[in-house]
Amino acid sequence: MVTAFFATLAFSIKADASPENPVGVEVGVWLVNVERVDLAANSYRLDFYLWFRFNSSELSLEEVEEFEFTNGAPSKYEVNIADGYLEYRVRGDFIRTFDFTRYPYESHELSVELEHKNLDVSYLVYQVDPESNVDETVNVAGWGIGDFKTDITEHSYGEETYSRFVFSLMLKRPTISAFIKSVLPIAVITTISLLAFFISPQNFAQRIGLGVTTLLSATAFHLSLLSGIPPTGYLTLADRMMLSIYTIFLYNLSASVYIMWLVDAKKTEEAQKFNKKALKLLPVLIVILILLQLLV
Repeated sequence: MVTAFFATLAFSIKADASPENPVGVEVGVWLVNVERVDLAANSYRLDFYLWFRFNSSELSLEEVEEFEFTNGAPSKYEVNIADGYLEYRVRGDFIRTFDFTRYPYESHELSVELEHKNLDVSYLVYQVDPESNVDETVNVAGWGIGDFKTDITEHSYGEETYSRFVFSLMLKRPTISAFIKSVLPIAVITTISLLAFFISPQNFAQRIGLGVTTLLSATAFHLSLLSGIPPTGYLTLADRMMLSIYTIFLYNLSASVYIMWLVDAKKTEEAQKFNKKALKLLPVLIVILILLQLLV
């Protein structure tokens, strides 16, 4: 029964739509709005107009309507039908696996992909309508709008290859906003913890208390920072940054504990000398950690 259906569908295309001369269909899109971006769910909701321009003597309207979205199942309804023209209003959720390697300074591509349900590249090839664009009113809270692209690719399912129309909008995190929300708080917490080096070695209890308190604050901030993205099997930029922060905390607390041991052993002068040496080595440690971040 399935074989008979495909045979009937193939014969319904005109003689000039053969494997040597596939039918071309122009596809265009006008992005109206980005309603939601859910990083934790790897999904986003888009609202856009989608249209097809075709030669009605080569391809029927019913055949043009037989397309599907490969990365979502949005709702759609026809808004304009004419000879050789079909237009939809599309609104719904789409899925894409986001890359969080550079989080919280990452960028994400919101893409929509569609292809014909039955006609492969031997019979139908999509083409980009140059009138495709994104509305100037489109904005996404907390994100900067980047490039808008349309493209035609091919996707194979075993021995069958289908023409695929793809359009995408790039979202970028504003650099200053990401710094203030993600880097500045932990930088302040770490700076406060390092004030322990300016506390007298005799007051080691206050030094250790300051180091432990700020370490707990840094850990809570780390968990909060990662709560907005899904679990990943790789380290993000935020993870690598926090590993460097934890290294600094370990250095600080280790120095404080050793100074406490010297003070308990009545070696106050040695404790003061060690504190000065540890303070001088601190910038070297920070530079090394920064270089490691840049090399990774």
